[in-house]
Amino acid sequence: MGLFQKLKGVKRTRFVTCILVALLAAFLISSLFSIGFYSNIQLKLSDFLYGGGQPLDNIAIIAIDDVSINEIGRWPWERGNFTDLLGHLDQSKVVAFDVAFFESSRQEIDDGLAQAIAEAGNVVMPAEYIEFEQKDGRIIGKEVIAPIPQIKEAAASLGYINVITDNDGITRAVNTNIEGEYDHFAHAVLNQYIQKPVVKETRFLVNFIARPGAYDRYRFLDVVEGKYDNEEFKDKIVLIGATAPNLHDDYFVPTSYGKAMPGVEIHANVVQQLLTGKHVRHAPDWLTILIILIVSIIVALLVYYFPIWLAALLSVAAMLLYVFVAIFVFDTGMILNIVYVPVGIVIAYLATMMYFYVSERKSKRQIRGAFEKYVSKDVISHIMEHPDRLKLGGEKRTITVFFSDIRGFTTISEKLSPEQLVHLLNDYLTEMTDIILKYNGVVDKYMGDAIMAFWNAPLNQPKHAELACNATLQMEKRLKQLQKKWKADGVPHLEIGVGLNTGPAVVGNMGSYDRFDYTAMGDTVNLGSRLEGLNKPYGTRNIISETTQEKIKNRPFLVRKLDRVRVKGKKEPITIFELASRKEDAEEWYSDVINHFEKGLELYFKQKWDMAKKEFKAGLAMRKEKGKEDDGPSKAFIERCDHFKKHPPGKGWDGVWVMKTK
Repeated sequence: MGLFQKLKGVKRTRFVTCILVALLAAFLISSLFSIGFYSNIQLKLSDFLYGGGQPLDNIAIIAIDDVSINEIGRWPWERGNFTDLLGHLDQSKVVAFDVAFFESSRQEIDDGLAQAIAEAGNVVMPAEYIEFEQKDGRIIGKEVIAPIPQIKEAAASLGYINVITDNDGITRAVNTNIEGEYDHFAHAVLNQYIQKPVVKETRFLVNFIARPGAYDRYRFLDVVEGKYDNEEFKDKIVLIGATAPNLHDDYFVPTSYGKAMPGVEIHANVVQQLLTGKHVRHAPDWLTILIILIVSIIVALLVYYFPIWLAALLSVAAMLLYVFVAIFVFDTGMILNIVYVPVGIVIAYLATMMYFYVSERKSKRQIRGAFEKYVSKDVISHIMEHPDRLKLGGEKRTITVFFSDIRGFTTISEKLSPEQLVHLLNDYLTEMTDIILKYNGVVDKYMGDAIMAFWNAPLNQPKHAELACNATLQMEKRLKQLQKKWKADGVPHLEIGVGLNTGPAVVGNMGSYDRFDYTAMGDTVNLGSRLEGLNKPYGTRNIISETTQEKIKNRPFLVRKLDRVRVKGKKEPITIFELASRKEDAEEWYSDVINHFEKGLELYFKQKWDMAKKEFKAGLAMRKEKGKEDDGPSKAFIERCDHFKKHPPGKGWDGVWVMKTK
């Protein structure tokens, strides 16, 4: 399998696995939801959704409060007080007592109250079930406490006032479907108010409209003392009940915020809910699970497509958005789960991030292990961040391609044992590769003693030609240092030739879908290989193309024009240059050698052979004077001048030298 094939399915596999991890997280959360895990937290958080309504004007509460008790006397009061109260409520539509008259007092007082209740004709009295039986999913009231007989008979109707309290001590719902002698207290009130049977609900959540004390409250004492006109209660539902804390008829509800709500006010909320039809219900389980699945997938996609910090920010935004949606949807009567969905978002994010962390570490280890010997750290980092850039088929890019080859390697290999040869090659290739990587190049392949590398892929490297030239010259310097070491080990003198070319090429994974490698292909690459081979006839070390020279002409390199050639397999001639050195590394006199050569080259193209030879020889003489080796290009052109002087090319000659071999 090619080095880069391991990356072929990275993104696709990550995408699928990312979704699967999110779904697994969603399944975990859904399972916890199904068994009721954290249900108390959901109840408490959903409590904050209540309290956004307004009390109806036609519901009033007459409060048995501390002030009234202090003035009238210790509770329970003489029932004549209630008889007096009814006299002030003759304009009311319904009068509902949340006061127990379960035991007899003096006969004449009880009879007087019963007579007042009968004359009013609109009084609802309370009852209370104290024993239940569950049968086939039904709740049956077995034993009930009711008002004393004369009051029971005088009342327009009776209703049970049983209050449900959840395990956490909060009253959130009422049971209106207890089967027995009486309807629920709120139903009895509503039946009396609208004078027709009401469709009975089953157990339902009370849509508490506000905090305790929202409804119009009238102090019992003030009413019986006539401080309000009877018109104040005209056509209203008047609920009478205890609000004094010492009477212990209060409960904590979702809108309590630390303050208990009197039972009579709970009944007021239930009556209002039945009147308006604004019920609230928990979202069905299937909807909650569906939402968990959807948000988990969304979070997985966020993690997949966006940076970690942005995915986290968007996930938090998704949670906040969901909470706002839950608040909005509550007004329509549905309570969305505000525990499991946000938790699902968090778990999906953490699970997906954990997967990415583990998979990326594994992937990075694999990539680094596969490429650290072939590309620089910067390139490895880029590959790990953008594995999609390594898709099969690659992309067209302008690159600078590098080819190097050891001169006379066959002869050298014949003088060394196989072990010595392998050691020499490993030593040489390691040193040269390190330099290529230092200048952020990609080592494409080794071909025996030859090296192919390139720049500007997969990273964008605007100065790719300059990087390649710097690497080439650094390799030349390092080789001179190695030659001293090898000479001491008895290794023959070793020289290399380098060819550099800049141009468009297809860079990417080349091969079959089952086996491929990251490489560069195209005419630019082929020409780079041809240029490397031209070093031998010209006696040079580094030859670059005109396109490479154009990229570095304003950079600190010493370059000389070599020739115009037509390489084997190409119709169009090209101008080639020698990459001599960096300007700061060149000796001052060397620029004069280049000037003599380029003047001679100009005369050569004009077929002025003797004058051209004079310039070439002048350059050779300067090198000899400085104790340097002969200049290969000058010697080659002196031979050409001698050849053409004997065999003139004719007037149609374009100066192009045709290479017969690669």
